[in-house]
Amino acid sequence: MNNEALERYCSEVLRFRGALNLTSIRSEKEFMARFVIPSVALAQWMPEAGRLLDIGSGMGIPGIPLLVAKPGLQGVLVERRKKRAEFLRHIVRTLQLDAEVYDTDINVLPHLGVNVCVARAVTHIPDLLKMCGRHAEPGAIAVLPVPQSAEPAPAEGWHFDMSYFIEAGDEQQIHCYSYPS
Repeated sequence: MNNEALERYCSEVLRFRGALNLTSIRSEKEFMARFVIPSVALAQWMPEAGRLLDIGSGMGIPGIPLLVAKPGLQGVLVERRKKRAEFLRHIVRTLQLDAEVYDTDINVLPHLGVNVCVARAVTHIPDLLKMCGRHAEPGAIAVLPVPQSAEPAPAEGWHFDMSYFIEAGDEQQIHCYSYPS
């Protein structure tokens, strides 16, 4: 994994944090522990290649760290707030990532043909999976960090596969779903 790229990402988030209201965190160490390490932890459930959709990407969590950890993935980052989307474009250029950034609502985009869906704290899981389903290819997966107490959520078109507990960040459970082939 490219630790230099992750450090550069952290420094850029902290540099723009105030102007774009990205985070209240001021310490690179705390930002890494709270956001980057838990995002990278998701990589173990990701394929080596394909298209990764990050809905409500905001400051780039979990999408940017995942694209650094899995350089064979092509990112599709969706953030409807224009200034944050511009920040994501800056990060994509700075880190030379293979990613597209959309500054619109996920529900108005045409089918994006993705293989992996991720998001952090966007909405309730069934609603999130419905958003993912509109853009998922057959056989796609959704890997979602959720609160430790969260139960699997039924979602039309998606099958709950498993949950994992991780020791990282605020969300300590990962729910994995699959989209039928």
